[in-house]
Amino acid sequence: MNLSEMVDRAASDRPDHPAIVFEDRTISYGDLLRSINQLANALVKSGVGKGDRVAVIMGNRPEFVMAYFAAFRIGAVAVTLNPLSTAHELSHYFTESKPSAVVCKPDQVPKLQALQDRAQYVKAIITTEAAEDAISLDDIRKGSSDQFTAADMQPDDPAVVIFTAGLLGRALGATLSHSNLDSNSIMLAKQCNGTHEHHGLAIIPMFHAFGAAANLLNIFRVAATTYLVERVDFPTLIPWLQKARVTFTGLVPMVYYGFLYHPACKDLDLSSLTIGISGGAALPYEIYEKFCERFGIDIYQGYGLTEASPVVSWNNIHVLNKPRTIGVPIPGVSVEIHDENGKSVPAGVEGEVVVKGPNVMLGYLGRPKETEMVVRNGWLYTGDLGHLDEEGYITLTGLKKDLIITSGFNVYCQEVEEILIRHPQVADVALIGAPDLMRGQVIEALVVPESGVRPDEREIIRFCREYLSRYKCPRKVTLVKEIVRDQHGKPSKWN
Repeated sequence: MNLSEMVDRAASDRPDHPAIVFEDRTISYGDLLRSINQLANALVKSGVGKGDRVAVIMGNRPEFVMAYFAAFRIGAVAVTLNPLSTAHELSHYFTESKPSAVVCKPDQVPKLQALQDRAQYVKAIITTEAAEDAISLDDIRKGSSDQFTAADMQPDDPAVVIFTAGLLGRALGATLSHSNLDSNSIMLAKQCNGTHEHHGLAIIPMFHAFGAAANLLNIFRVAATTYLVERVDFPTLIPWLQKARVTFTGLVPMVYYGFLYHPACKDLDLSSLTIGISGGAALPYEIYEKFCERFGIDIYQGYGLTEASPVVSWNNIHVLNKPRTIGVPIPGVSVEIHDENGKSVPAGVEGEVVVKGPNVMLGYLGRPKETEMVVRNGWLYTGDLGHLDEEGYITLTGLKKDLIITSGFNVYCQEVEEILIRHPQVADVALIGAPDLMRGQVIEALVVPESGVRPDEREIIRFCREYLSRYKCPRKVTLVKEIVRDQHGKPSKWN
């Protein structure tokens, strides 16, 4: 099997059917397959082969889709990275994954040039437009064949690496197989009653597992059309969205909030939408109620994590929607609640949510010990606390892991704290999540200053942004005299 063959099937059955709509561009399945094949040939010509890794650094645009499937096609592994990553973050990701090729927009090239040892393993940099030290996709289209036969892959061969600070608080490459992704896309397509007439909306970044599974693979599985949004700007998005007549989408709560309250959305018509999934963070019940009341559309809240490809459970159209829960396990996946000794507990008893099924990752790239810490006896230990009811619905109640979820992004406190403690005026630091209706939580940094100094709060935030993506950086800095931590190292009180 090869995951890219879903594009072959769609191009064979419906070559002229729109696969992608992006801004003013519409790309059919036939044209998309030809572009994927041209890029696959160029990668092979550059010396990239089966088992190598291809870094894809861009947002939701057609070139991401082309690079994603071209990597699969040659038997390589797509390493999907946030284009907002700093050079500091990219240095870590590249050191861990050693990509043989990079596909990106020209604005990423200066960051790549700052990576000192990249020349030892990067054989080609391919950009969406002409750039120094890179091959442009236009040149590839002129010089590459549009025919390519997908490499024969085993179900457990790796397909993607997605960096997540994981369940262990530091950025590790979760490796997902062709079978992992295939099982999630088949499940979503079936449970959404997907057909080629679906119009999917891809706002969640596809470099995340949720965005790729819900809004790309799910849509391509049934040869439907996906509408790509690279940047959420409601005044521009809404007129375009009205023409799209979207029938399906997976979104984070912040976007549902925007549909309700942004001034550009006051006349928004979502009557075409039949299935709206919410994931990435808890959906406030207030937002759920107001959205359903205004638009007359239900929202189905789900749950997942990168290490599970990512979908674990959701309230779907085939079961009773219990919006205060994260639904029931998807078909083929088992969920239990375990106590501190790894024993299953009865319904109603809180413990750690653990997952077993075809969606559980192969492991963390090059990190067998870390993998063994979270996958034990076939169960993925999620670090999330919750309980089951008598009907098997899951309710999350808290976190074992030191994590803040803001605007659907997971921010692992250790990663940020390790940067902030480098500041010469910071003696101690801890992060907390401050409640926020739109974003779920916003990051607040508790800072103990070095003796005799009073750091400028804005300068501390600027310092953090030199090293980390903006969404990981605190929005607020509070100076305190002391931070007291609990047995797990989390701040329990401060003054």
